[in-house]
Amino acid sequence: MLKRILILIGYIIITSVLVIYFIFSHRISSNESQKTVYNQIQVIIKDSAQNRFISPKEIREIIRKEGIEKNITKLSDINIAQLEKVVDNRTVVKKSQISITHKGRMVIEVYQRRPILRFETNKGGFYMDETAYIFPLVRTFTSYVPIITGEIPFDIPTERYRGVIEKSEWAHMIKDFGLYLEKEEFWNSMIDQIFVNNKGELILIPKNGTKEIIFGKPEDIETKFRKLFAFYDKVVYIYGWNHYKSVDLRFNNQIVCKK
Repeated sequence: MLKRILILIGYIIITSVLVIYFIFSHRISSNESQKTVYNQIQVIIKDSAQNRFISPKEIREIIRKEGIEKNITKLSDINIAQLEKVVDNRTVVKKSQISITHKGRMVIEVYQRRPILRFETNKGGFYMDETAYIFPLVRTFTSYVPIITGEIPFDIPTERYRGVIEKSEWAHMIKDFGLYLEKEEFWNSMIDQIFVNNKGELILIPKNGTKEIIFGKPEDIETKFRKLFAFYDKVVYIYGWNHYKSVDLRFNNQIVCKK
């Protein structure tokens, strides 16, 4: 019985010592953070090999404009969540993550938006990313993605618009079309331009041969491209690239070609 009591007292003493230690350490750490100032910054732009919409220099300038100065601003005065919101407010930034070490080193990871299509409209040029989010072109960098022109069947409110076009089924259909082209390198390299007629139908202009491919609405995408591949594999092989003026994919189970 006495042995159990001694063991219990020992546990209580050890637990008390650990609690006191953590409280004391936390107070020391809090006091240190009150004194430590932000003194170094590292900016990491993710996927910068594909897109260079924003630079580390621009991110540093955003931080500076928020009144955060190296070797001056205390760590305790930096609101990381608010700072992330400011960085995320840039049109081309999809998400940012900011952390600060206890020694005053700030690390900023920036995830850029990834365009899959580009629209040319009477209100200017816009990119669409893989979530159907639309944002204006950037003067400092051009992403080489398929360009869509013509009578695009949704209205972009302003020349600086960014966001998803509400109540537009076509916008999400064309997003799926862009994602398909992105993963299918053969068709992506084959198609030179994409024109939209007044019915919201796509007319694809290939780089070689046939003058136009009437794709129709951006739906049943895989089925239509499968038919188009059959045309190239069976017909072009025999008659060559320039035998037909147009290829129409709009009809079920058939391809209509015009000489």
